[in-house]
Amino acid sequence: MDARSHRHGAPAAALAAALTVSVLAGCGARNDYSAVERRLPNSINVDAGPLALRHLRVQLIDGSSPDSATAVLRGSVINSGGSQDALLRVTTPAAESVHPITAPDVRSTDFGEWRLTDLRQPLRVGTSVAVTFHFAAQGKVTATVPVTTAA
Repeated sequence: MDARSHRHGAPAAALAAALTVSVLAGCGARNDYSAVERRLPNSINVDAGPLALRHLRVQLIDGSSPDSATAVLRGSVINSGGSQDALLRVTTPAAESVHPITAPDVRSTDFGEWRLTDLRQPLRVGTSVAVTFHFAAQGKVTATVPVTTAA
């Protein structure tokens, strides 16, 4: 299932294009996490071909209740392949749209922060949501991402 929002139109597409993440090829990006990094609590790791998505989690912040919380997707991606890829957009059936809120840092593996907007229902800590990452070369990668607090 591919959640799409036509409500935000061209401005959202322009913003997404401006913040497209370049996922660098294996040139120096190492996948030798320590045991502590591999076991970041309340997150998941997903391998998809040459791409390794790490520390994926949706964090609820700034809300006294799940109904008023802001949902933010965080994580990183490592490309161990021989060619570059780009994260074009992120979708989830849990939200009407997902927008980048911090600029990705292409010097590292951080893909920035993405806000889930217009939630279709309140998210609850301890549950999970399906999130699809749309890459230029790798295509779609879907993961079941845990919902956590930002503590």
